[in-house]
Amino acid sequence: MKTGTDIIIYWVDGGDPEWTAKRDKFASTDPDHRNPSRFRDWELLKYLFRGIDKFAPWAGNVFFVSDGQIPEWLDTAAPRLKIIDHKDYIPEEYLPVFSANPIELNFHRIEGLSEQFVVFNDDMFLTAETQEDMFFRDGMPVDILMEYPIMCSGRDPVFSHILCNDFNTLGKHFKRSEYKKRLRSKILSPKYGKYFFYNLMSRITPFPNLYGFLTPHFPRPYLRSSYEEVWAAEGNLLDKTCRNRFRSGEDVNMYLIRLWNMLKGNFVPGNIFRHGRAFFISEEKDVADMESALAKKDYRMICINDECSDQVFEKVKDRVIAVMEGILPDMSSFEKKEDKDA
Repeated sequence: MKTGTDIIIYWVDGGDPEWTAKRDKFASTDPDHRNPSRFRDWELLKYLFRGIDKFAPWAGNVFFVSDGQIPEWLDTAAPRLKIIDHKDYIPEEYLPVFSANPIELNFHRIEGLSEQFVVFNDDMFLTAETQEDMFFRDGMPVDILMEYPIMCSGRDPVFSHILCNDFNTLGKHFKRSEYKKRLRSKILSPKYGKYFFYNLMSRITPFPNLYGFLTPHFPRPYLRSSYEEVWAAEGNLLDKTCRNRFRSGEDVNMYLIRLWNMLKGNFVPGNIFRHGRAFFISEEKDVADMESALAKKDYRMICINDECSDQVFEKVKDRVIAVMEGILPDMSSFEKKEDKDA
């Protein structure tokens, strides 16, 4: 198995009429299946590649995963770039898929992928220098195991159900009383900073069963062997999710694999929130908040999560692009030479 740390990026161009026609052929009347915020393109992908080029020199190969869609500016001959079509690694019986869950749950099948890899959604970006040991130390992911109840805001009921399914599945295999003892030093690690107190307080809660964990939404590390272990233990459940072409409240997602690995104790404690933050963009003021945080260089990696109405999206899109252009104005080695010379 190849050593080192690879990166996976997965992307969809929701404005591609050929892809849209294929999606609509399978889509039901469920509004979530046609929700523009689930598929639309902010035209920010080049900044993801620029950030990796500038701020992650330690990275190995960059696997770019899509449904046969390749941005016109992307240099497919770039030395570190590996173009992966869905059909190259997702079993045929699951195709086509229009949900992130089957795409993510089959990453371990990508040929040539290293044991250690970091996953970027197409709305995640590096905005300052990073080191490999922010993600992996001694062959293990750096992460935070923090007990945290499922927080239901009312904005995304499908995702709340998916989290509940993840935690319920983990509850079949891990007992709270057992892992609290076994992982005591990792749960109460002083490396968590202020988040140490969350776990300290959770230890006195009387709940006998697993009730949830914090699930950060920015680039996270994974192990290929963890995927294989969860597929071996819960193959029927993962198969059921992968057969759902669109996101469903009956799904599980890749958080199941992340948390499984941590409950096995196979991680190094770290305060990952020192480095990353998700910005949920639903109003213009949310962009201002992001601008302020990035101007102060508060974070090394971010997620720009689309929760906009069509009207807000049209108002803020160019402003968000300008923010990223200000941080990453230089073209990367992943962009075509003719674009660099233009």
